[in-house]
Amino acid sequence: MKMLRSSRLCTPLVATFLTLVVAPSVRAEDATVMSALNLPLKEVSMKDRSAPVLFPAYLKLSSPPLEVGDEFNQATIWPKMDRWAEVSKWAQDNPAMGEALVTSQFAVVLGLPYGTNGLDPAWVKAGLSISFGDGDVDGRMACNYFKPIRTIGAYATAEMYRRGEAGEFESAFTIGIAYARLLRQVCEQGMLEEKLFGLEALAEALSIHRDFMWTYLDRLPVPVMQRVALKEYSFLKPSDNEKLRRLQMPEGDRIIVAAILKRALAVADGGSVDAEQFATVIGAQESLAGPLQAFHTQEMWRRVALVHGSLEASNEKLESVYDDWWRRWKLRPSSQIQQMATELSRTNPIKYAVVVSMVRDLARAFEWRNAVITELNGTIMAAGLCGYFLDFKKSWPKDPERAHAVYFQKRFDFDPFSKKTAHMKYRALSTKQAIDTPLGRVWATGCMIWAVGANHEDDGGATHSVDGTVGDLVLWPPVRALAREEGLVK
Repeated sequence: MKMLRSSRLCTPLVATFLTLVVAPSVRAEDATVMSALNLPLKEVSMKDRSAPVLFPAYLKLSSPPLEVGDEFNQATIWPKMDRWAEVSKWAQDNPAMGEALVTSQFAVVLGLPYGTNGLDPAWVKAGLSISFGDGDVDGRMACNYFKPIRTIGAYATAEMYRRGEAGEFESAFTIGIAYARLLRQVCEQGMLEEKLFGLEALAEALSIHRDFMWTYLDRLPVPVMQRVALKEYSFLKPSDNEKLRRLQMPEGDRIIVAAILKRALAVADGGSVDAEQFATVIGAQESLAGPLQAFHTQEMWRRVALVHGSLEASNEKLESVYDDWWRRWKLRPSSQIQQMATELSRTNPIKYAVVVSMVRDLARAFEWRNAVITELNGTIMAAGLCGYFLDFKKSWPKDPERAHAVYFQKRFDFDPFSKKTAHMKYRALSTKQAIDTPLGRVWATGCMIWAVGANHEDDGGATHSVDGTVGDLVLWPPVRALAREEGLVK
């Protein structure tokens, strides 16, 4: 009877699970979960946390001339933008923010705890917190500090360009790299949502540094470019290398999913899962849905409860999924194991519906980690090649090996997506080359650096996308800077 019921459920429900992404959440009063999430932080001294230095400075930061959002952020700031004079003055008027960035850049972690208990009320009011629910129902985790970090990023970009306009290139890179190091700290936060935010913001910040190099190419001092390529970008975190091997996989979600499983899979009289309890706990994850949708969601979960695996079996499945991810996390995308089906893909989406729906997005961490590796290595190469260009009468090398050692370390000439060769693709250009980008068609001159991207195919740099899923990932010349020069974006 159970098998027949399961087969009737599969067709309509599998489609639902393919689109359902449940954000990990936890009851606000769940002290055990909070303690587990904060346990790693207890091993880190206050002097090794950046938040105690950075966030007090943020509280004193004056409001930017525009609200940080889609229209005004680190990627939209540059000296020819509308209202640049106001943005530049805002950066100039807040030197304490830059000092805090520089002071905190070598901290081990961000050091922001989960939950607001015991947190400075001023931090909570300013959104410098990670909060959970209201204590009555399962509430979604809110990473309130993302917007303050974005605001600090807007400041860092504005200050970097302000100093660039003044010819203060060494201090400009100091501010920009300090912010990149802050984002590298965010990448070590425990939750997947935080890691994705940190990785995406860091990838974008590094692309902005290449925009900066292109903007001031004729004026950049060679010693500064050598320093940033050889000694600064190479050590966003002291233990980093060209493959970011020390970057940890997010573990906090596993703690929260295990806690939700424990509450959801309560056993009723007769030894079966309590369908009402299961539907209430899991359905609460969709608390933002409208009343009608919420009703259908809870009804769906009541049906799933009839065939869902036990608490013990679900925990075992959760562990096996994470163990599989961990093995893959240490390997290159081109490794043979990466081509094999994942434990998650082999998991029955009905029997282990809660596990499948709550950890599906973990694959995005793999994608963005490789994108950041590519952005970092491409930025190091670009900085080194700029130094070579300026040192050799404004000529680009025919081969990047000519710039190794003196201008950048050879090991950073590494493409994590490449199957046939570990090196980035490089071409010295004798004529302009068209590059089709999401911003429109741009034209490259001088030389090009690109990675093959997530599709593992070399398209010769003719097409660019942010992650290389369509075409390649062009790193130099920076496509955003080219699009600005050609009037495609303001």
